[in-house]
Amino acid sequence: MTVAPHILRRYVIDRASGRTPRHEWAYYAPDLAAWIRTDETAARRHEHWRRIRKAGQPWCDVMGHQTAVADDLALRMFFLTVSGDDWPSLAAAVREHSKRCLRDWTAAGQHLMAAVTGATAAVIPDTPGPLDGWPAARGDGPRSLLPR
Repeated sequence: MTVAPHILRRYVIDRASGRTPRHEWAYYAPDLAAWIRTDETAARRHEHWRRIRKAGQPWCDVMGHQTAVADDLALRMFFLTVSGDDWPSLAAAVREHSKRCLRDWTAAGQHLMAAVTGATAAVIPDTPGPLDGWPAARGDGPRSLLPR
């Protein structure tokens, strides 16, 4: 499944504004004539309540039933590198150029995946190196590397 630019924009803006995790339960408010999303305990206090999340169906903590971003491995790899302080700047960028952000972030995630594949990983030899086990105890050697 490919991610559409407008879905990426919704995902990043919701994540930047702190609307996570997405509530799985809802109750009916007759005064508003609407279903209000909330947590399970608040929903069960009302007469009419239901669970929005279906058992066995995929669920995204940010988008709910819409799991296109959560299913895209390259975007997930890119979002793993994003700290909590960077989300507002990502939201500003995706508001301006959602197609460019989708293309660039997917490419960055694919670059990260290519960097950590088994073919590019360093091979660890089975034989110990020349400094294996040195220093054996604190104070041995010209300058001990062990903490005091």
